[in-house]
Amino acid sequence: MFCKVIAIMGPTASGKSQLALQLAQEFKGEIISGDSAQVYIGPDIGTAKPTFQEQNLVAHHLIDIRQLNDPFSLADFQKIASSLIEEISYRQRVPFVVGGTGLYLRGLLEGYTLVETKPDPKLRESLSNRELPDLLQELQERDPVAYDQVDRCNKRRVVRALEIIIQTGRPLSEASKREKPPFEVLKIAPYWERDVLYQRIDLRLEEMFRSGWLEEVSSLYEQGWEDNLRYLRILGYSELLNVVKGELSLNEAKEQIRLSTHRFAKRQLTWLKREPNLNYIPAGDGLYDQARSKIKKFLEA
Repeated sequence: MFCKVIAIMGPTASGKSQLALQLAQEFKGEIISGDSAQVYIGPDIGTAKPTFQEQNLVAHHLIDIRQLNDPFSLADFQKIASSLIEEISYRQRVPFVVGGTGLYLRGLLEGYTLVETKPDPKLRESLSNRELPDLLQELQERDPVAYDQVDRCNKRRVVRALEIIIQTGRPLSEASKREKPPFEVLKIAPYWERDVLYQRIDLRLEEMFRSGWLEEVSSLYEQGWEDNLRYLRILGYSELLNVVKGELSLNEAKEQIRLSTHRFAKRQLTWLKREPNLNYIPAGDGLYDQARSKIKKFLEA
């Protein structure tokens, strides 16, 4: 069946989740998380997962569906999210895809998929054992476009990009294909000036610490998840693991996390500049009304 989908996009701390929550309530929607970290059980505070109260207000999907040692890929996301879009639409509700993992959202909404390659455990282990700067240098040499687009702080994604390039012998852009998805999409993103966005990031990080982020990481460490958390490279968790182990002071960790989150937001903004048909709406008092108006017009067309 042909569906209409609302995508709420934007960098970290841009307010996209709260905007989506409000809009989904008004338009009888359900939210499909497009965040690659929120699929994992355990990391809650640092991934800004919706609270139980928020999930009771609006049905959320693709949250807490994997253990930290259970891999989740772009192909997994596309398959499950596509099925959810059809299911939600069949129930005459509106699918809202919400998140900041650009590769996931573009793959789903624009129909890009990577050519499937057979698992090569030896190649993956060999790449994983190398230092990230070394991997990034090879990726830049082999595929400058992929180097520009990949999350360069996420070693797992860099390894995966190199895996595909090495196995196929082609750049990622040539090893991918596009098949138009069976739905129409309206893409909306709140717009903030960069300095204001950075201020919002800093405030949210402080709130995360007040909410017990360090205690959450300590608990995950005690449960034996250190290696998995480090491999997944979810923002902030490696630094806080170092605090838990006494290898870094909390103040040093906070500053490292603050700077790395700013850099991450900058890369997200760069990625979004290339996002086809994205409707930016200035953040502020008129954000909700403008978004509401665009969605109403889109759904009624």
